[in-house]
Parts: sequence; structure tokens; C-alpha cells
Amino acid sequence: MATLQDEVKINGMRLRNRIAMPPLTTNYGSPDGIVTEDIIKFYRERSKDVGLVIVEASAVRSDGRILRGSLGLWEDGQVAGMASLAASIKKLGAAAVVQISHAGARGFPAGGELQGASPSGFAFRPDVAPLTMDPAQIDQMVADFAAASGRAAEAGFDGVEIHGAHFYVISQFLSPLTNQRNDRYGGDARARATFALEVVKSVRERLGKSYPILFRLNAVEKVEGGQTLEDALVVSQLLASAGVDALDVSLIANSSWTEIEDQRFLVASSAFPKDQPAGANVSPTAAVKGATGLPVIAVGKLAEGNVAAESVGDLPIDIVAIGRQMIADPDAAGKILAGNGDQIVRCDECMTCFATIGRGKPMGCKVNRNLPGSRRSA
Repeated sequence: MATLQDEVKINGMRLRNRIAMPPLTTNYGSPDGIVTEDIIKFYRERSKDVGLVIVEASAVRSDGRILRGSLGLWEDGQVAGMASLAASIKKLGAAAVVQISHAGARGFPAGGELQGASPSGFAFRPDVAPLTMDPAQIDQMVADFAAASGRAAEAGFDGVEIHGAHFYVISQFLSPLTNQRNDRYGGDARARATFALEVVKSVRERLGKSYPILFRLNAVEKVEGGQTLEDALVVSQLLASAGVDALDVSLIANSSWTEIEDQRFLVASSAFPKDQPAGANVSPTAAVKGATGLPVIAVGKLAEGNVAAESVGDLPIDIVAIGRQMIADPDAAGKILAGNGDQIVRCDECMTCFATIGRGKPMGCKVNRNLPGSRRSA
């Protein structure tokens, strides 16, 4: 029976234990996508105990940022800062992976050729007009993902994670809600995965067979017309066949619609609401494991009680990711590993972290007043 303290490998990348810090959007980067001292401090404080740190979504193009302060890997001038970040994480013993992403129509309105990129013109915000991508634009974005992955490797990261979840651009292609195309990129789950598979292929060709590639996807989308678990399992198997080394399994945990000037916009979140039980995403993650045999990462209120230990001990979960609790208490992973989970300074699920970045401010936290950016987002 596995324990949280056991080592695990992803395509040769050794993790000293089975706790990961998932990619958490901080909005601490510079307007040019450059690593800042606040970013370094945030990750350094959270790298000393976990086995794996996945650095937040880093845009493959300037028009693909989630927020103004999102990190970037779209140009060579960003590599030096990323190298400092990777080194600071690895110095403390954690493996360092960076997530590469294009936000598409959910992104910050920064302008650019592919601002608002989407498969079918689905709108998420009133200040970003969705752009239905043509085949040439899709090809360009595939190339941009590959180029960004090369910069990640140059910066010294141990692996990359392709962001295919949370209704950012790859996720928009995967979801039947947002992909209504009638060409080879649309249709059933296999066809909707075409863009994602092209990205994986291009990244693998750039990085070689021995470089770890992770992929984050939604197991389910809790919105009418969203992706089902059955479709997610089909996509997971295709990703495994394409050469992905591990699957980071997230979800759309809740959603609603808002209407502005007679236009409807989807508001979706990956954060479990307070009434969602701890570990509710573990079962879908186990299903992905069963369908693919790949190492899987589960996420979703896993720092409560013995949920993390039971997930890797009693269920086929390889790695548990602890997110909001690591914002509130950077020592949470160490306390869990030492059997002192009762000493964790608890996240109160107030959603200040999401609310602050939602207002375009640096991420704040009511519980952790030492958080970089808290003084600016108070």
C-alpha cells in the first residue's frame, strides 16, 4: 500500500513524496510576463516539503494570458526569470514543472492576433470578443505551445504541463459546450481532442521522449452541455497513446450564467464550494487512472482529515495536489507528512484568493496576511 511519503516517478522525474502543489494563478508577475520577487517568494515558501511544484499557467503568447500579471514563455527574454524560479524550487528538493497555457476567450483583454481565440466563438467575458480560429491560426498556436515548451526546458524545469482544463483554449476545444465546429476539430470526443493531440505531438517532438509531459484536463464539467466523465475517459486514453506521461485531473466544480446587455456569459470555477465534500474529485481521477494506467494527480479539498493519505493508500491515486490550503498555510504539506494535520492553519474557503484575482489584483488571502500581494489586495 502506497503512502504519501513514498517516492514516485513520472517518466524518470523523481518526486520525493506524493504531495504536489497545483498551478495556482497568483497575478504576481510583471505586465510583460516576467518572474518577480513576489513570485519567487511565493513558490520558495511552498517548495520545501512537497514532492512536486507545478508553476501557474504561463502563456504561450502575449494574447493568451489569464491575467495581466500572468507569467509568460512566449519570448526568449522571459527565460532568465523562469530559470531563477525553477532553480529556487529545485534547490529545496521539489521537482519543478511549469504549466503552459493559452487562455483563449477567457483571457485578459491584452490585444493581439489571437485575442479571444476559441473553437466556435463562445464568449466568456464582455470585454473580450471571441475569435473563431481558422486552421492556419490553430497551426500557429500549436507551434506556439511547442516553442514555449522549449523555453521551459531551457529554463531548467523538470517537466511541462499542458493546460487543457478550466475552459481555456484547449479545454474549449475538448468541451461539447464550447466546440460546435463541423470540421476535423469538432464532433465527438475523439474529434474534439484533435487540437489537444496536435499540441501534445508538437511539444513531444520539441522536447524528446525522455522529457516529462503532463496534461491537465477536466474530468467533468458541471454545466449543462459540458464534458462528461465518459468523454473525459476517451480523451484520456487518446492522450496516453499520444505520449503524455501523467494526467492532472481537475474539473469545473460549479458554474452559472450572467447576462450583460442582452448577452449571456458563462461563469465557471474549478474551486470546490464549501458544501462540496472533501475528495469529491478522487473517484473520477481514479477512473482516469483505470482507463489509462498513467500516473494521475487528484485535486480538490484533499488536505482535510485523512483524505490525502486514503487517496494514495486505498485508491489508485498516485499524487494528491493541495492548492488553497497551501495558500493559507505554506507549511500544510509538511504538517500532513509529519502526521500533524491538526496543526494546519485552515483555509476558511472564503474565496478571497479567487475574488482578488477576479478583480485583477494580486492574489490575497484573509487567513495568510504574509502572502505576497496581500498588502496590495487588502
